[in-house]
Amino acid sequence: MDKYWRNQEGYYDPTLAKVIEKENHALRTQKLALERKRNKEVYKTIKKIKSILESKDLELIERITLRDKRTKKEYR
Repeated sequence: MDKYWRNQEGYYDPTLAKVIEKENHALRTQKLALERKRNKEVYKTIKKIKSILESKDLELIERITLRDKRTKKEYR
């Protein structure tokens, strides 16, 4: 079965297509929720770093760049 909306005989199967699309949508939604949660964690971490610098009478000259070890995504 090379295309998910076709059955084994090659005919269009709307029921199968709807089920798979619904599942794909749920997975994408879950992935986006996890991504948003991680983005909030990184944002809070950067805020804490800036707060620590401020409490020590230091200022940040350039942008902070962080890399997530799990996803290799860079945050600036």
